[in-house]
Amino acid sequence: MKQMIKSLQQTAQNKTWVSFLHQNHPYSLLHWSIGGTESLQKDVWLLQDEMTFETKEFDTIEAAIVFISENMSDITDIL
Repeated sequence: MKQMIKSLQQTAQNKTWVSFLHQNHPYSLLHWSIGGTESLQKDVWLLQDEMTFETKEFDTIEAAIVFISENMSDITDIL
């Protein structure tokens, strides 16, 4: 599992996003620097459920990775 989390973090850092499966359910971890209709400036990482589009914001990628490793232990694929 540690190798999967490490790979997830490296891919996200290199591409600014990564998609993965947790219990056969798709998620994405992505960096958001500009978004919204008014070009809202942000510097956060989002964990997005790709089925419901619910998101959780993290100030750093490290915080996101800690959350993922503690709450999503069944990652099967990095897409």
